[in-house]
Amino acid sequence: MKVLITGATGFLGRRLCEHLREQGYRPSALARDPERALRALPLEEAHRWSADRRPPAEALAGVDAVVHLAGETIAGRWTPEKKQRIYESRVRGTRHLVEGLAQLDPQDRPKALVSASAVGYYGDRGEELLTEDVPAGEGFLAEVCRDWEREAQRAEGLGLRVVLLRFGIVLGRDGGALPQMLRPFRMGLGGPLGSGRQWWAWVHRDDAVGLIAFALGNETLAGAVNVVAPERVRQKRFARTLGKVLRRPAWLPVPAWALRIALGEFAETLLASTRAVPYKAQRAGYRFRFPRLEEALREILR
Repeated sequence: MKVLITGATGFLGRRLCEHLREQGYRPSALARDPERALRALPLEEAHRWSADRRPPAEALAGVDAVVHLAGETIAGRWTPEKKQRIYESRVRGTRHLVEGLAQLDPQDRPKALVSASAVGYYGDRGEELLTEDVPAGEGFLAEVCRDWEREAQRAEGLGLRVVLLRFGIVLGRDGGALPQMLRPFRMGLGGPLGSGRQWWAWVHRDDAVGLIAFALGNETLAGAVNVVAPERVRQKRFARTLGKVLRRPAWLPVPAWALRIALGEFAETLLASTRAVPYKAQRAGYRFRFPRLEEALREILR
C-alpha cells in the first residue's frame, strides 16, 4: 500500500514514516524541502509542495491513501500574523490538496484521506463529555478545526473515505508540547496551569501513530475520530503526575492572568477544558498501548 504523507518531517510525521515502513507500507511525502525529507526519512519518494498551491499530479498518481498532517504549529503567542498562518496552512492547504485529488482520473484517485484535526474543535466545554458527535465549540481554534474538517470532507464527493483525526496533546520526548512542559518542572517550578481543574485530552505519540495506521487499514472507519487516551485527567493531576515521574515538586501554580500576559490568546487553549473520549476508536477495536498517563510519561522519560 503506497501512502502519501504531508507534514512528514514534523514531530508526528517522522514517527509515522518509520512505523509505516516497519509495517510494510510504501511511504512517500509532500514537503517544502523534498531533498531534506528524503535524507531524513525512510521514504520511497518526495515531491515539493506548499499549502498555497495544488500538489503536483505526479505525487498523487498511484497512491492508495493520503495522510494529511501539514500545518503551522499553534504553539506560541498568537499575533494576527500567526493566526493567519495557522488558519491558511490548514484550511487553504487542505482545500488545495483536495483540488489536486479532484484533477486526477477517478480510477487513479486514492481510496482514503486521513486528515488531521484537533480536539480544539470542541472549544472550552467544562465538564461535558465529548464524543465525536458533539458539535463544534466557539473560539479561534474551534473555527479553524471546523473549517479544516469541512475542506477535507469535500474529498467524500470524489469517492474517498475520509477520516478526521481530532488529536489531543500528543506526548513524546523529541517534540510536541512535552519538552516545553519539562523545563519548569526540572527547575523545581512546576505546577498546575490556572485553576488546574480543566480537563486535558492527551495521547502518547505511539498511539497517535497507531491510530493513523489503524485508520488506514480499517475500511469501515470514517468521519471524526478522537485521538485521545482513555484516561481523562484534569490539568492539576497531569502536573502532579509529571512531577511524580520526574521526582520534582509540582506545587507552584501558574495563574491564568500570567499565562494570558505571556502567551496572549494562545493561553486560552491551555486553560480550556476538553473532556474528550476515544469512543469511535475503541468501538472500532483499537487497543491503546498507553491508556494511562503515568505509564505513558514513564515510557517517554525513561
